[in-house]
Amino acid sequence: MASTETLQSPEIEYSPLKWRRAWLTMDQNPVAIEFAKSNLGVLVLHVGFILALAASGQLSGAALVMVSATLGAIALAPHRRIELLVGASILYVILRPFRIDGWTAVVNLKSQVIEASPYLLQIPAVVLFLFFSALFLRAMHWKPTQRLAKRPLTSLFLIWSVFLVTAIMLPKGSMIGAFVWTFVGVMISAIWFLAYAAVDEKAKVKTPLIAKAGMMRPIWGGSSTPLGKGFGYLNKFDSKNADELAVTRLKALKLAVWGALLAGLWFVMEYFARDVFELPTLITSILATADGTASVGTSWVSLIYNYFLDLVIIAVWGHMIVAVIRMIGYRIPRNSRNPLASRTLAEFWNRYHFYHKELLVDFFFYPAFVRYFKKSPKLRIAFATFCAAGAGNFLFHAARDTHVFANNTLMDGLAMFQSTWVYFLALAVGLVFSQINPFKIKPEHGFFCYEVLTRLNVCTFFCFVKIFGDITVEGTLAERCQFVLSLFFI
Repeated sequence: MASTETLQSPEIEYSPLKWRRAWLTMDQNPVAIEFAKSNLGVLVLHVGFILALAASGQLSGAALVMVSATLGAIALAPHRRIELLVGASILYVILRPFRIDGWTAVVNLKSQVIEASPYLLQIPAVVLFLFFSALFLRAMHWKPTQRLAKRPLTSLFLIWSVFLVTAIMLPKGSMIGAFVWTFVGVMISAIWFLAYAAVDEKAKVKTPLIAKAGMMRPIWGGSSTPLGKGFGYLNKFDSKNADELAVTRLKALKLAVWGALLAGLWFVMEYFARDVFELPTLITSILATADGTASVGTSWVSLIYNYFLDLVIIAVWGHMIVAVIRMIGYRIPRNSRNPLASRTLAEFWNRYHFYHKELLVDFFFYPAFVRYFKKSPKLRIAFATFCAAGAGNFLFHAARDTHVFANNTLMDGLAMFQSTWVYFLALAVGLVFSQINPFKIKPEHGFFCYEVLTRLNVCTFFCFVKIFGDITVEGTLAERCQFVLSLFFI
């Protein structure tokens, strides 16, 4: 007769903490990795991943279908990954060439004036730009010692500036004027992608030139900042075998689910802020202060709440893009990584929007750092930081938003950027001080100073600079300054 112990059924332990630990460590679990390598595992991972993408609300229905189809095709034919990725990206840039609504609105308005479909302007402009991109990358080999090969970003912006000035000077109601404006918008939306492709071409990255030229609007979407940079950067994080690919896909699923949960948090925060407490947005508070209809308490709550909303939405947006790239097989770092843990402004800047920081470092910080003030380390760092966070950051945003000149006078358009000067100057000064400050708070200064006060200082700084950093046509510099003063009853 069997003993009592052998007759007892094994107990299933319902422990949320253990489930959480199992979920977070599944990319280190041999059983999970083996399952992720199987055909069924690949199917389950992709279905779960697409459901998480859909739940995040970061993609339109058409974009979700396109991403799903591309991921499925790559999973079925991994040896054709580059061709499938570039082909989908070319289709995407033709359908959605602009990264911000401002350029889409300009092209739609121009098309109405000339009584034509926006696609009649968009498609030829995109095709011309893709041809220009391939020609530009090829031209770097014709005369490697010339400025185009040595300073590709400078050359690109000079060419773009010529088109911009031409667009401004052409009659606003003309067909050629509408087309040039469309081309200007397409080029500035992809110029940083082309810049990274030029860097890869200069570094002789083995990916075919036509593939580099075709990745001007990657299938994972995003802003004008290239998350994942170019093929040279992606190749560093490529999965070398089946085990690494399985681990990368498991990490992609985890990040996508976390992004979907954060999207839910953002939805709840928005619901309570707008529908329950009727809390105004930051720009609404600024305009209300100018009208004399805002209360100081509401302004403070709006300012702080906006800071946390911004952190959540940047994290959601970045997590979903990085998750798609990981599902394709490139285990690149996250775009946002716990920015609230930052104790210095420089650390926050690195954690908040990693790939935008990388862009500024790659194209502005390093070139300035290796050329100027070599005998003065602090001045060298300060100047390079100012070139990146100040001048380079302003160039990035100002060029992206030059659509304001399409329907405004030159002076009116320039006036719209007045508050951004304050934002980028304050940001640059803050980051410089953060890096060269000799009186940094250390653990020996006590728990409150090191763990609490440092993070509070970071939060306060970025709360206030955000007042001037909202790139919008609403809220003048004077109104934003008035809002800051009103917070202190001045």
